[in-house]
Amino acid sequence: MITFCFLAAQGGCEPQLTSHAAANMKIGNDKAFLIKIISQCLPYIGYPRSLNALGCVNKAAENK
Repeated sequence: MITFCFLAAQGGCEPQLTSHAAANMKIGNDKAFLIKIISQCLPYIGYPRSLNALGCVNKAAENK
């Protein structure tokens, strides 16, 4: 989860963020939980990076 948040905050790491989102889903953190995490990080990482992170979570959920 920490790596997921760091990658979202860093930006420009969308392929890695997608793979970490998929890995989180495999260990039991569902899509809704990851969206809640991004929502909590939004004030700190900004709106554009949060939107990119949401896109990565959606992409990982489609490939699941």
